[in-house]
Amino acid sequence: MRKNVWLVCMLVLMVGLVFSANRKGDLGLREDAKAQQIELKLEQMRSVLAAEGHTFTIGHNPAMQYPLEKLCNLNPELADAEDIAHEGGAYIEGLDAVQALPTAYTGYYTSIKNQGSCGSCWAFSIVGVTEGRFLKSGYSYNLSEQYQLDCNHYGYSCSGGWFTSHNDHKSPYGARSESCYPYVAYKQTCKTSCGIYKQITSWYYVGSSSSVPATSYIKQAIYDRGSVAAAVYANSYFQAYTGGCYTYNSSGTVNHAVVLVGWDDARCTGGAWRLKNSWGTGWGESGLMWIKYGYQKVGYAANYVNI
Repeated sequence: MRKNVWLVCMLVLMVGLVFSANRKGDLGLREDAKAQQIELKLEQMRSVLAAEGHTFTIGHNPAMQYPLEKLCNLNPELADAEDIAHEGGAYIEGLDAVQALPTAYTGYYTSIKNQGSCGSCWAFSIVGVTEGRFLKSGYSYNLSEQYQLDCNHYGYSCSGGWFTSHNDHKSPYGARSESCYPYVAYKQTCKTSCGIYKQITSWYYVGSSSSVPATSYIKQAIYDRGSVAAAVYANSYFQAYTGGCYTYNSSGTVNHAVVLVGWDDARCTGGAWRLKNSWGTGWGESGLMWIKYGYQKVGYAANYVNI
């Protein structure tokens, strides 16, 4: 009897091992097929770039493992009516004052983060520009994107959000620390055990919430406030970027939130922004990009915070 039970157990184990091996084999084949599809797409894209004379590089970076719509869920249609009260910051804050700005400048920004497969770019942009503002004043803080994702008062999620959620960093609310409220890349029930860590006093769009402000205004805001949050239209070329001056310009609605942390008037034949992304250090130039002024609608709805 015991011998029969032992034989049955061994048979079940062997069947399980075979099934597991087959499953791993199938997964490996699917991953290989996916990699081949990505490489084929990259070769087609490189041909277009070469034909049009672009010199920036693209490749199979970590962001390529996700569909673009998983990464880019900034949605202008989710802007709240109260956003109008935050427009015109260039005039309200005196950012239109004439100053002799340098031709190249690097502002203030914290380490590169990774939003994963959640379309929470809007939260990373809001947190990134807030961290940069504190850093300009001499304070280094690591603030929680997950708090923005879970606890915002506008229903924003991995499926979409907008800059309106800056309000969740203002009194009576406030930013939480990353150590208390770590990022998990999906929306959870709002956690109330983490107390307010830091607050901003106000935030403003450099111009309006529905256009790209003048380059000079964005520069002034970066110079005065450390960095600006902004929208951009991210397409497959943007996703595959690995280095150089990004000069591909196509039409489309803005869909991705980033932080602009500096500029260089000598780059990209006419000037470029230094863009901080939230797709990890494996994307672009260790998580950063040079992108020509105005291309891909970069700078759309540019905004900054006060502390």
